Amino acid sequence: MGKFRFRFVLLSLCVGFFTLVAARSALGDHVRFYGDGLAPYVVVHDDGPPTGFAVALMQLMMHSIGEHFAPSDIKVLPWARAVHEVEIAPRSALIVLGQLPERLDRFKWVGPLDELPLGAYARRGAGVRVERLEDLTRYRIGVVRNTSPIQILINALPGIENNFVMLSGIPAQLRMLREGRVDVIVQALGAIDRMMSAEEMVADDYQVVYRFEPLMIYFGFNKDTDEGLIDRLQSALDSFKKVDASGSSPYSRLRERYFSETPPLDAEGAEGK
Repeated sequence: MGKFRFRFVLLSLCVGFFTLVAARSALGDHVRFYGDGLAPYVVVHDDGPPTGFAVALMQLMMHSIGEHFAPSDIKVLPWARAVHEVEIAPRSALIVLGQLPERLDRFKWVGPLDELPLGAYARRGAGVRVERLEDLTRYRIGVVRNTSPIQILINALPGIENNFVMLSGIPAQLRMLREGRVDVIVQALGAIDRMMSAEEMVADDYQVVYRFEPLMIYFGFNKDTDEGLIDRLQSALDSFKKVDASGSSPYSRLRERYFSETPPLDAEGAEGK
């Protein structure tokens, strides 16, 4: 009886061990997403997982192809760190990433997710005037490390990097603008207005002094991500963008929950760009 009980306990421990290993292995196969606040694509909360259009869309896409995804799996980091993590960590992805020529070979891409309008913001009454892009060379520009505006500005205005004040994240960027420690910041139009209240800023106290060409944004994956997963996610997104019998698409109907002004980027619209 003692030997039987010993064998039973040993077998139970072995089963439990291998179950735990299998569970950890399966968890390790999940894509780990990273991001920072960029409303309404990614909205960060103090008391719960991130929400937003990009989060909801990725959840639909992943579930449609039988892959695990939950908003609570998204690790919120300052933007510069999030980009760095995805560049070096296998099976990782950014929930939103602007596509630039300089980034094409550094990530794998699923999208486009949307068009992101960009603008240069300044404090009202600060005397900042930007009638031409070149006028930005007269001002201190607060930029977040590893973000698209840096490369856009460098490509358009060689030497402009001498005007940059490099920052780790959007909250720091907003605080520097509020305190007058930078003259201008370049960020997504609309997204910043939604984030200013968190920094005790009144949106009407700031103005857009220059508008850039919209930036195409995607889901950005570590470059070693399995190509089959990328293809399946791209197919799922393309399918969601197709207009159905209702006259709209699942993509556009989802987007309408988070946006009220800009039109959706359906498949037909994307082809005309």
